[in-house]
Amino acid sequence: MARQYSSRKPQRIMTGVLSTLALLWGGVAADERAQLAEREQRLQALQQDIARITDQLEAERERAGGVELELARLEQRIGAERTALAELDERIRDNAAGIQNLTGALEAAEEEAEQHRAFLADTVRAAYRRGEADTLRLLLGETDPARLQRLLVYRQHLGAARAERIANAREALETFAAQRGELEALQARHESDRRDRAEQLAVLQSSLAEREDLLAELQAQIEDTDTALAERRREADSVEQLIAELEARLAERQEDLADRPELTEARGALEWPLEGELLASFGSQRAGDMEWTGLLIGAEAGTPVRPIAPGQVVFADWLRGLGLLLIIDHGNGYLSLYGRNQMLYFEVGEQVTPSDVIATVGQTGGRPEPALYFELRAGGQPVNPLTWLREADART
Repeated sequence: MARQYSSRKPQRIMTGVLSTLALLWGGVAADERAQLAEREQRLQALQQDIARITDQLEAERERAGGVELELARLEQRIGAERTALAELDERIRDNAAGIQNLTGALEAAEEEAEQHRAFLADTVRAAYRRGEADTLRLLLGETDPARLQRLLVYRQHLGAARAERIANAREALETFAAQRGELEALQARHESDRRDRAEQLAVLQSSLAEREDLLAELQAQIEDTDTALAERRREADSVEQLIAELEARLAERQEDLADRPELTEARGALEWPLEGELLASFGSQRAGDMEWTGLLIGAEAGTPVRPIAPGQVVFADWLRGLGLLLIIDHGNGYLSLYGRNQMLYFEVGEQVTPSDVIATVGQTGGRPEPALYFELRAGGQPVNPLTWLREADART
């Protein structure tokens, strides 16, 4: 499983490497010193890359999650539009069948009415040609008055029936035409609604395709970012392993410093490195969830800085985050660190005493105000300097 990196890890790695650098700097060969410094800087750069890539990966995943939600909403809307289109298609088919049926009925009614009109027209024309002769012959030729009366009434009823059939056919024609008109108007509305919904569906499908392309692009970015993050973590693991190997080799030389006096004998009686205002104490909160592993003592720029005890300078150079830094090895695993200096007056390998001015206060390392960063380490781990310094000069 890949190792997880927190915001504290770069600081721990930096201080761990500083401890290794300072433990036995004077006894390490030149190539080992250069290699260790190079790996330390590379590890810091890797930790920064890991933090940056992790933030980038989280942002990309969050954005991809938002696009997935948009896709879900679009797919739901598209499903609803397709359902509505299917319902409209069914109504349009039903209306078309109704229109077809009414058209057939209308044609049949028109044919029937035309037949009645033609028959009536023939009857009228025949009666007109015969005039009153036919009626006169009927009157003169029929001797039975009762039968004559029935024949005249029958002729009248026959004409009235024909006229009624024509009127009924005309009324049916008008009814069928009105119904077909209503269905055609409804059909036109349905077809208009269908066109509108089809256009809306096309817009939604276009948006869906765009979001799908965007999601695919984001997923590819996430995969690339994930790969880059895994590579950085593997490289960081390799660098940490190399640092551990260097630490093991350096620890073997620790015996060379065993003849130095124990710093523990002066615990609680060590002199402060300078007089000033205590701005931050060991273990107090700093940016984010990090804690101070030393003291931050405010003083005017150029204020002299002195070592807390005799020792040998094992590091005197600029270091990221600490500016101009000087590290003193007091023997038996005890180190003191003095950072953010304006100037350094001793070089690696030189011996110092508490009366020596080893540096002056500054604000190097990109700090907004002058102050000395002071740290005390025992066995590679930071310890609270306040338990080692004299209480008489407690700075507040």
